[in-house]
Amino acid sequence: MSDSLAYLEGKRLCVVFVQVVDQATERVRLQCFRGRANIERGRLVVVDQNGTVFPVPSSATRNVLPSDGTKILRDAEYFVLVKADEGIDLVSSN
Repeated sequence: MSDSLAYLEGKRLCVVFVQVVDQATERVRLQCFRGRANIERGRLVVVDQNGTVFPVPSSATRNVLPSDGTKILRDAEYFVLVKADEGIDLVSSN
């Protein structure tokens, strides 16, 4: 895995957590985690400005895409969507 993702090393990456709020209306909640991508022990991790580390689930790494300029991505060069379970509370750092 690390060889195929080596191009991400040091790049600005936005992890977009997607949580289904209401399946009937297809309403979702989004939360972002932004930082620099690193490959550690063969796994993709994102490290934010405070040193907080988020290991990207291996099931999501095949969905890493270049930024399309969407406002939510801010200055990220790449992004990845990660499905968050409905039982997880998404909280903002603000």
